[in-house]
Amino acid sequence: MKMRYKQQIKNPYSLHDMVVRRIILKKECVYLEFCHGYVSTNPPYQQIDGKVIIENVDLDSACILFLSELGKYGEFNGKKISLKEFVKEYDDFYFEILDELYGFNQVEYIGYIRSPKIDELIQMSLSLYFSGDIVYETDE
Repeated sequence: MKMRYKQQIKNPYSLHDMVVRRIILKKECVYLEFCHGYVSTNPPYQQIDGKVIIENVDLDSACILFLSELGKYGEFNGKKISLKEFVKEYDDFYFEILDELYGFNQVEYIGYIRSPKIDELIQMSLSLYFSGDIVYETDE
């Protein structure tokens, strides 16, 4: 017998090409504030101002991975830091999300970070385990 299962996640908004300008940690929640909001996945696909709140995050395992410089392949020297450390150290940054991955109480946002503290455009990943909801809080 074969049983097939395809996980289908239908998010109300897409974060693709959206730019995070601030990450706030409050209790067990992670708040992502955007430069220009995010885009509705329903017609007419409007861009809407707002923030994302991820509830009941395991902050002890929440991390940032700094990967390679833009366009670089092959060997690299990456860096992994806790999200708590990132929030303390990087107060002036722009994180453009290119990929968003969801499943099994995990979320990962992958993209590029620009910051005065980093010389080059660097590929970055934000990885979270959570047991709550993902809340899209809009300004509408």
